[in-house]
Amino acid sequence: MITINLYDYKTLVRDVGIQKNLTWVAMGVTISSLLCFMIWIFQNILIGGLGSDLAELETQVATATPDYNVVQKMKAQKKKYGEIITGIDKLRSGQAHTTEFLEDMGRAIPEGVWLKSVQQMDMEEIMKEKIPFLFISYDKKSKKKGKGDRFIELKGVSQNDQPIVHFLEQLRAFPYIDAVVLHESSRKWIENVPVQEFSIYCHFLKPESAA
Repeated sequence: MITINLYDYKTLVRDVGIQKNLTWVAMGVTISSLLCFMIWIFQNILIGGLGSDLAELETQVATATPDYNVVQKMKAQKKKYGEIITGIDKLRSGQAHTTEFLEDMGRAIPEGVWLKSVQQMDMEEIMKEKIPFLFISYDKKSKKKGKGDRFIELKGVSQNDQPIVHFLEQLRAFPYIDAVVLHESSRKWIENVPVQEFSIYCHFLKPESAA
C-alpha cells in the first residue's frame, strides 16, 4: 500500500512571507534602538562637556569677581575725586578773580571817587534787586540757569559825573569782567557839600570747567 502526503504550498508561502516581515520588523526595531542608544550616549557626552565648561567659567567668574569689584570701586572714586578737583579749581579760579579785581580796582579808581562798600553777590541777589543786565530775564527759569554767576556791587560817591564815567571805562577794560552796569546815580548833600552817589554792578566771566 502506497501513502502520499500532499503539502499545502500556499500555506508554506504565506508562512515564509510572515517570517520575513517579522524579521524585517525585528531588525528595524533593533536598529532604531541602537540609534537611540547612540544618540543618548552622544547627548550625555555633550552635556558632560558643557557641564565641565560651565564649571570652569563659574570658577573664572568667581576668581575675577574681586578684581572687577575693585575696578568698579576705583572708577567710582576716580569720578568722585574728579568732581572734587573740578570744584576746587572753580573755587580757586573765582577767588583768584576776586583778588585780582580788588587789586585792579584799587589802581583804577580815579581821583574824586570814594567807595563806601564792595560786596560780592550771586544771581538770586541780583534778580531780587532787578539790576538791568541784558542777559538776565527775571523769572524762575533764568534763575536756575544763572547758577554759578558772580557779581560785584560797588557803592560810593563822587564829586561829579565825570569821575564816575572814567571809573566805568576802567572797569569795562578788565579782561575777566564782561558786563558793567551803572544802576543808580543821584545828587546828594553831605555836610553842605554836593556829591554824586552811585552804585555799579559788575559781572565776572564764568570760569571754564577744569579738564
